[in-house]
Amino acid sequence: MWTLQNKFLALIFLFTYWLIINLLVMHTPFTIFAVSDAIPVQQVYALESQSDSPASLSTENWQAQSLPDDWYNNNRQQNQTWYRSLLNVPVIDERNWAVYLPSVSHNAAVYINGIWVGQGGPFSDPVSRHHNEPLLFRFSSELLRSGQNQIDVRVKASFNEQGFLAQFYVAPLEQLISAYMLKHFVRVEIIQWLTIAMYLMALIVFAFWWARPQDAIYGIFSLELFFWATHNLNLFVSSIPFSARFWEAMTMSSFGWTIITMIFFNHRYAGGATMWIEKLLKLLAISGLGLFLIPDIGSVLFIGYRIWDSLLLVVGAYAIFHLLKIYWVRQDQDVFLMLLVGLPIMVFGLHDYLMINHYGNPQDGLIIQFSVIPAVLLFSWFMIRRFVKSINQAEHLAEHLERRVEEKTVELKWQYEKLTEMEKKSVLAEERERIMRDMHDGIGGQLVSVITLLQDHTDGVLSKIREKVQHSLTDLRFVIDSLDPVQNELPTMLGMMRLRLHDQLDAANIDLQWGVTDLPELPEMNPGMNLHIMRIVQEAITNCIKHAGCHKMLLATGVVNNQVFIDIIDYGRGMHTADVKNNAACGRGISNMKYRAEQIGGTLELNSSDQGTQVRLLLAVQ
Repeated sequence: MWTLQNKFLALIFLFTYWLIINLLVMHTPFTIFAVSDAIPVQQVYALESQSDSPASLSTENWQAQSLPDDWYNNNRQQNQTWYRSLLNVPVIDERNWAVYLPSVSHNAAVYINGIWVGQGGPFSDPVSRHHNEPLLFRFSSELLRSGQNQIDVRVKASFNEQGFLAQFYVAPLEQLISAYMLKHFVRVEIIQWLTIAMYLMALIVFAFWWARPQDAIYGIFSLELFFWATHNLNLFVSSIPFSARFWEAMTMSSFGWTIITMIFFNHRYAGGATMWIEKLLKLLAISGLGLFLIPDIGSVLFIGYRIWDSLLLVVGAYAIFHLLKIYWVRQDQDVFLMLLVGLPIMVFGLHDYLMINHYGNPQDGLIIQFSVIPAVLLFSWFMIRRFVKSINQAEHLAEHLERRVEEKTVELKWQYEKLTEMEKKSVLAEERERIMRDMHDGIGGQLVSVITLLQDHTDGVLSKIREKVQHSLTDLRFVIDSLDPVQNELPTMLGMMRLRLHDQLDAANIDLQWGVTDLPELPEMNPGMNLHIMRIVQEAITNCIKHAGCHKMLLATGVVNNQVFIDIIDYGRGMHTADVKNNAACGRGISNMKYRAEQIGGTLELNSSDQGTQVRLLLAVQ
């Protein structure tokens, strides 16, 4: 758990971090782009003129000028200035030479002894722009003369206050090429590749938002990338497709929209936003469109660089303050990382603001574009992690849903089986009712009539006939009982059998002891299984009546070794073991009972002694 001391340590670290960046950016005494093998041209003569060649230049009004020359500070009134330098070359060799301009705004052309050797692009409106790009013009040593040589540099800016020329170099190509390539790589090539990557990333993130529009942070991040990449175009596009006024308005407004969308991203990611601040930010973003409506480039530069950029500094300070406030409350690691990439943006932005408004040295150019690298990497990591987390959550939900579907499938299957069973029971009940009616009106009624007719006859043959008819009627009732859905419960079915066999047992003077208990439900109980069980019990009881010579018997149930048992025990004379094995005592009765037990997956056990006989039917619960 973070303590108050930890918070202060984190803030001290952030302050030290900011101070180091500030010292390196604002007060560094060196540059990484210095040319070590050549002497720069520092003293020149300058002439404001719209001439397009050295031959047409006036020989008067040339003024001594030290480089670098900032046109705003030196109050130049025209948008084109010529610079002339005299170079003494004592010995001419066959090496190629070059003129290296490390920093110029916006375009330049170079002449050696009045002969044109190269230029950065067209000088007509819109002027080619190279304010962030070094220029290198190669020429043959044949253009040089032993002794004094005249070097003329023509510089033209889109607006007179933007003009600038830093110290430049005239030397053999091999002495200048390394410094030129390094600066061109750092200030142009890296930004080109970075801008392309930002556009591609903006397109990918926009596709994420398009697929999931409810997650607005993807749309905000794609806009942030798009606006910043568009702002970067001003750093390497030299031939602009429309007027300098419109181009400057696009550059300024896109940078403002970048900062505003970045704050919206912070609000959505870190939280803590207030409605009125976001409304002010939206109004500020809309006001940026007004830069495109300003009619002249001088007003665009003044309002854009002085007013618009000043407001953006305030907005950037709010962004840092907001993140500090969130971090103080939550000590969130992501917010701390956002502060680490946000402070360089603030410092670099202040550096560029001072430079553009002529309070700093423009020689090494704008630098805020480099702060985008850690910011984009961090925010991209946030988005990737967020996306992966969303995928993991979706997979988790899918797995949970799959389990729920499986559970519901099993539940529906069980319900379907129960419904099918209920329908089957309903059909069986209807069929039983039909058979009962048929028995009452047909066979059953006829059998009852026969029994009634023979009731008063006691001679041997008619008594046997009455007994057979009585048994037939009982068998018919057993068949009907097996169709009853209620009879799927063993205790109920055995209770019904007790009722059916009561008269037969009473006539044999046998006392039936009842030991039937509650039993677990047997799987796959059906009318066929019911009938087999009833026949086995009926056969066992019939054997007791006919062969046991007993006056007492027991019908009992229970569970042993995960099996339900039904015991029919008589207390008669029993059977000899040989008779049991050969079925001699009961004819084919025992064989039929064993056969029926096998048909329903059960086991029949028979134990007999001189104290009685036990018939046990075992049925598996599982």
